Amino acid sequence: MATIKDVAKCAGVSLGTVSNVLNGKTNNEELIQRVEKAMEELSYRPDAVARSLKVTQSMLIGVILPDIQHKEYADFLHEVEHRVKEKGYSVLVKLSRNNKLVEKKCIEACLQQSVAGIILYSNTTGCGDSLSRGTNGATPNILISKRDISNYLGDRIFLSYEKAFEKAMIEFHRKDISKVGLIMEKEMLQNKDFLNIYYSFCSSQEIQKVVESCQEQGYQAFFELYTAYPHIQAIVAGSHLIGTGVKKAMETLGVTNIPVVTMKESSWIEDAGYYEAQLSIPQKKVAQEALKQILDGIERPNVHESKTHMIQGEYDRVPSIESGIKKNSGELRFAMFECSSGRSLQMLSQIYEKVCGKKIVFEFFKYRELEELLYDNSNKNDSYFDGFMMDITWLEGLIESGGVENLDSFREENPEYFHGFIDGVLKDYGMYVESLYAIPFVSGAQILFYQKDLFENKNLQFRFKRLYGEELLPPKTWTQFNLIAEFFTKEYNDQSPVKYGVSLPKGENIFTTISFLSHLWAYDSEIFDEKGRVVLNNSNSVAALKNFIASYQYTSDKPLTSWNDVADEFSTGASAMTILYDSDAGGINNYTKSKVAGNLGYTLVPGCCPVLGGWSLGLNRYSKNLEDAKNFLLWSCGNQNCVPLSLLGGSTLRKAFYVRSDLEKLEPWKALILKIYQQSKKRVMPEILDESRLKNNLYTKLIPSEIEKVIQGKINEEQAIMNLQDIIQSMIWRI
Repeated sequence: MATIKDVAKCAGVSLGTVSNVLNGKTNNEELIQRVEKAMEELSYRPDAVARSLKVTQSMLIGVILPDIQHKEYADFLHEVEHRVKEKGYSVLVKLSRNNKLVEKKCIEACLQQSVAGIILYSNTTGCGDSLSRGTNGATPNILISKRDISNYLGDRIFLSYEKAFEKAMIEFHRKDISKVGLIMEKEMLQNKDFLNIYYSFCSSQEIQKVVESCQEQGYQAFFELYTAYPHIQAIVAGSHLIGTGVKKAMETLGVTNIPVVTMKESSWIEDAGYYEAQLSIPQKKVAQEALKQILDGIERPNVHESKTHMIQGEYDRVPSIESGIKKNSGELRFAMFECSSGRSLQMLSQIYEKVCGKKIVFEFFKYRELEELLYDNSNKNDSYFDGFMMDITWLEGLIESGGVENLDSFREENPEYFHGFIDGVLKDYGMYVESLYAIPFVSGAQILFYQKDLFENKNLQFRFKRLYGEELLPPKTWTQFNLIAEFFTKEYNDQSPVKYGVSLPKGENIFTTISFLSHLWAYDSEIFDEKGRVVLNNSNSVAALKNFIASYQYTSDKPLTSWNDVADEFSTGASAMTILYDSDAGGINNYTKSKVAGNLGYTLVPGCCPVLGGWSLGLNRYSKNLEDAKNFLLWSCGNQNCVPLSLLGGSTLRKAFYVRSDLEKLEPWKALILKIYQQSKKRVMPEILDESRLKNNLYTKLIPSEIEKVIQGKINEEQAIMNLQDIIQSMIWRI
């Protein structure tokens, strides 16, 4: 391994010069480039061990787990390892095998390695005693357990399943199920609060088995309970492995009518149609809380106070994908925008066809083609299509044209169906003058994506700080965005590892307009005021446009005229950053197609003024199959489809998907979506006195046309803003 001396020798400079470059203490560009070149040639990396010796503190955190055969423990370890690495620590893993004596030896082994702190995940009786005595308060530690140990003196996390279990028992009670068996580890069946809930619903029964958490004992325990209590109606299993054993025993016995609820982290792929429900605690949440407390104890020992944090389990029941489908026959036809969400619904509709018996035909169109088609069909009272996708900005004009079926009665008949959409989207995606005309279908949250390793590269961080006097961090303003874009553009910085700073849409299209609007709003300007007056012509608008136009210096010359084009270029690794809607971003994290998969950073767009996007599904007022089309619409956008649509490459506007702890590998950014929706703004449609279909021309033609003229150098930014003010004003008052 290369040393700092090797770097100095290769670069032909002193050790002090190398140190100054590493610590950002020199602005001599010639020396900096020599040292950086030598570091790159020698693959030199600063010695983390040496750094830890300097500060006289171990950079190891001991993690003691019962085993890693359980998926929950493996997931916990993965999250801990990932997060401590970002803080400069490493983990020392020990396995206790659910044995108190082995657990004690694991603690001693960690202390012998002088770990900075210890995380003990324990299921043993008297868990934590050895940790408390062994560390004697000298080493920060935290205990994670399913038992409420009130006298434990250190930090601890109590995993409480009582409320989730009570919800499960209430569901059983509603279904007249009273003979419920418990197959669990000893720690749960010694929990008085847990058992009190059980006895309040099953006072005349005590159908219980204490087991170790493994498939074999789950298998054996169900056989024994079923033999002793042949009228047993349901099972609650204490872990995923126990539940797997129970299900295998049921399969062997040919038992198909006994629902099984498991205590495990929810996973739609594993659980849908397999378990009745899960009592779930996300291990990511456990790991985050454990690290928050242990790192505070390590880094702030003089002020750290030991705390007990309770994490409540959730009752998670996955509805059947076939729920809500009614038997019928014939054919329905839908006009769809050519996008991944439309294609995902087409694939999923095979299930609907199989159960219902009605053929669902999809026809796909480009953006402008679909808009023109829907207006033409409305004008002609055409019944060819039974339903269609609508951009949320088309809704107003299409309703005014008379071609969209009112769904108020639909809403009155199915009030529970509309609970669970992301807050505010039902109004923004489907309502006009307090009436419902469409169902939210495709998500539209703008996200800034970037190549994470570029921003974490120490050499690039040093260089950026020297050039701009700023830290190399994901940009929070559009000015920072352009600085970073310039830094990562080869034309302006021959040291950049990528060719372009950013991938952006271009040309006279809606995508260019959307990119500009997020700048305009961040610069505290608008197109219309609250009274509908055009107020675009001001200095803030000019500044926003200048900043936006400047970004194109850091892009490729390729004609990127859609979000798909932008995502495809970013996937090649050619650019450092891009801004996409979440519904168009799935492919960039696909390892088989994208070079940036696994290396994605994501955050809020600069300025925190994202443009609300997305699509709805509506029905043709002139359809001859309205009732059947309503049934398909209800099923398509239902809660039961939020996960499968996303798995197939689409998106959803159901809140349930975004609060699930699983599926984060598919869309790591999904936890960010609800926050983005709180910030997002919808494009305002002008009150024109002409044909309704012209409303959206403001965004699809007028604005991008003026922007394109500025890019081509035909006019300047001030002239473009003045032109737009006049054009929009004349459109509004034209008779």
